[in-house]
Amino acid sequence: MQVVDARRYISLSMAVTATVMLFIMSCAKISSPSGGPRDTKPPVILKSEPENSTVMFSGKSFMLTFDEYVVLDKITEKFMVSPPLSPKPEVKLRGKSLQVTWEGELIDSTTYTFYFQDAIRDNNEGNPIPNYQYVFSTGPVLDSLSLTGNVFSAADLEAVQDVTVIMYSNLSDTAPRKLLPAYISRPDPSGGFMINNIRPGRYRLYALQDLNGNTMYDLDDELFAFCDSVIDINPDDYYALALDSVKYKPANATETTKPDVFLYGIHRLYTFRKPPDKQYLLYSDRKSAWSLGFALALPSDTGQVALTLTDAPPESWFMESNAARDTFTVWITSREVYDRDAIEALLTYPFTDTLGVTADRTDTISLRYYKPAPPRGGERKAPALSLTSNLTGKLRPGTQPLFVAPTPLGAPDTSRIVLQQTADSITTVIPCSFERDSTNSRRLLMKAPLEPGSTYTLICRAEAFRDIYGRVTDSVGYKFSVLTEEDYGSVRVLLSGYEGDVIIQLLDSQEKVIREIATTSPEEVPFNLLDKGRYRLRAVYDLDSNRVWTPGNFDLGISPEPVTYYPAELEVKINWGLEQDWDLGKMYQKDVSLRKKPSAKR
Repeated sequence: MQVVDARRYISLSMAVTATVMLFIMSCAKISSPSGGPRDTKPPVILKSEPENSTVMFSGKSFMLTFDEYVVLDKITEKFMVSPPLSPKPEVKLRGKSLQVTWEGELIDSTTYTFYFQDAIRDNNEGNPIPNYQYVFSTGPVLDSLSLTGNVFSAADLEAVQDVTVIMYSNLSDTAPRKLLPAYISRPDPSGGFMINNIRPGRYRLYALQDLNGNTMYDLDDELFAFCDSVIDINPDDYYALALDSVKYKPANATETTKPDVFLYGIHRLYTFRKPPDKQYLLYSDRKSAWSLGFALALPSDTGQVALTLTDAPPESWFMESNAARDTFTVWITSREVYDRDAIEALLTYPFTDTLGVTADRTDTISLRYYKPAPPRGGERKAPALSLTSNLTGKLRPGTQPLFVAPTPLGAPDTSRIVLQQTADSITTVIPCSFERDSTNSRRLLMKAPLEPGSTYTLICRAEAFRDIYGRVTDSVGYKFSVLTEEDYGSVRVLLSGYEGDVIIQLLDSQEKVIREIATTSPEEVPFNLLDKGRYRLRAVYDLDSNRVWTPGNFDLGISPEPVTYYPAELEVKINWGLEQDWDLGKMYQKDVSLRKKPSAKR
């Protein structure tokens, strides 16, 4: 009985203890009340020290106090000061306050703007204070003029936001490379930007992808844009703008619509990346025993490219290049040469020195290849030669059948190849022949009288194809058909409104260039044998007549070639021809081409 009573006592004690613990935990647990509307209000600034828009400012810091705790979202990316301060001010949170301090000296009689964008957010829901700015002047008045604009990619007119907009009172062409700007801003997600508190005067406007964070255009691979004329900021044309006056919502906006996008500003900047102009050896390698490769930074039309293999006769190798002549492959045909662990070569190529002069240069390069260790039990069997081909599925009329191998191909054994044609349920054997592509030894072109509307079977028995190193293919078969013109649609574009060279590009729904035709406007441009679907049209104004889009060059004062879009999609239907007029005298921005452009507001 004593043992039983003891057990009951222990059980009762544990139950009481558990009940007490659960009660304590339930009392200590803090949770948000269920139900009710979600908090969507941003933090409220209760006090600014000194007050925002203070004049005769002479301090080294200011502080903002909020009605709740706040967090800083990507503050290092979003926070900017215009004109810039060096070093950059430090931003710290202290309780419900935010403090900004700096060490740099302020310029007399200058208005400073501290841009926070949407970095200040409440701690609970992350609601931002949109486009918050703190402003003061070291003089007796605040500069109050404003400038608006948009930044687009020059090549495709996409809105650009990952850049810094900079404005200089120094009008020298060297200013963006050597000096800090007078004003600075950053575009919103739609590419729109605004610079406030500008002093009247003459300025130059730029946009910069500041890769090294020094707010200067000193790297050639940075995106850059420049306004090609001086901007006269005056009270008549650039008076102060309220932030809300340059925003709009689409007519069909709802509560779930994305945030407002920037209205079209006065100035447009089109970014480009300066094309490389220094020639040098980009790389050299030896990926297999019998192949060497090297590439140049630019096409080699600026000089000679020549190669000599040390202690190897000229007939033991040959060299090929791509169409641009900037990538080269050397194929070694002699086993005695490609069995060497190291191959030495003399390479002559164009090279640009530190003075910018391009001349021929000769280097000695040594390339090694480490053969894989042989497997246990003897020699590793060479894998079969693999080919890829475009003879799959349904072919467009006029498609050139081809085969591609990883190594140069020899002549195929046509006695092991049979091509059958099936038309109207009748199968016949038709002749075919092969020839090596004159520009690429790894490609074979098939010649055969393929007829639209017919189905074909190509049977390739083992060893039908071989490369120059003796590797052969396994048996393989290809079944394909050739469609007719009636299986496709077409578009004929009638160009007008502009006289000059243009490049007309047909784009699919993913903005990929499907076809392009270089021509001279006015003209008719045909796009035939198109799949059913929706397409866009883009035009490049080919000002230098080189048949490619040419980016800008700030050093030479050359703007990127203009680009425009046809302001609607084109729907292509099977067995249907569409004629479309296009006035190239009217230029459309990509992001307004499918909707009505909102009216400008000041």
